[in-house]
Amino acid sequence: MNYGSHYDAPTQFGFPGSQVGILPSTLDQVNPAYYGQIKDFINSVGGQARLASISGIRLYDTLRVDTGVIPLTTFTFFQNGVSAQQSMFVASGTTYRKQNIDVTYWVDNGKLSKGYEALIWSIQVIIQLPNAVDESVQTSGNTVGLTNFPGFQNSSGKPIQSGNYMRAILEAFYFELFLNNTTFEHGPTWAFPSSYGVGNTVSIVSGFGDGALSNTVGWCYQMPVMRHIPDQTKFGVRMTSQNPWTNESSTSSPGLGLNFRIIVVLDGIGVQPVTG
Repeated sequence: MNYGSHYDAPTQFGFPGSQVGILPSTLDQVNPAYYGQIKDFINSVGGQARLASISGIRLYDTLRVDTGVIPLTTFTFFQNGVSAQQSMFVASGTTYRKQNIDVTYWVDNGKLSKGYEALIWSIQVIIQLPNAVDESVQTSGNTVGLTNFPGFQNSSGKPIQSGNYMRAILEAFYFELFLNNTTFEHGPTWAFPSSYGVGNTVSIVSGFGDGALSNTVGWCYQMPVMRHIPDQTKFGVRMTSQNPWTNESSTSSPGLGLNFRIIVVLDGIGVQPVTG
């Protein structure tokens, strides 16, 4: 797409840090396969077009999975934004206030905030699965369930069978991307591999454990067509648990298990208000 002829005239807007003749916008990354669809989207808005800032966007939301029996329930990502209260997945009575490390600030409780919209071309499910139990985890506040003391090499390590854990995760959870009342991409955890996160390295030596597993490696799932998420429009990703497996390191040590995270990422182009 050649936009050069449209922006030859000097800009009339005095945005701080802007340069004459250059729009105060950035476009960090564009998948060339979607140029045609992006062009069609721009043409479709016609006279409703607005001045906006454009950049690559990663809409993300995090679920903290604590120890115990995985409940047969549905959790919906992108329903609780920054500063909203969220429950742990197993101990639903334990809540915390979500922060930027949990969810992108664009999310306004099941919708994108007013003035924010996205063109999504991929969906990923990141599994943060280490090969050993933390020495201790945070037990209160906004960081409940997150690591407190990861441990060190001379510690007990508390190794787990991470391959078995990953299999339990891949076969237990089912994901559905929806917009309003329509479901689009859907499938088990393995259907949406992640190109982010740690590599597949595992090491257990003399009772010590270190390493990590992710939801496969390589290319993430690319949507056949881009999904447009307008502002103030209901959307999310439903995760349904269909196998009540037990997240414990052993039957003799109830409560001692692996606190891990499931993160859903929607990649694409973000459109947001221009601020000066």
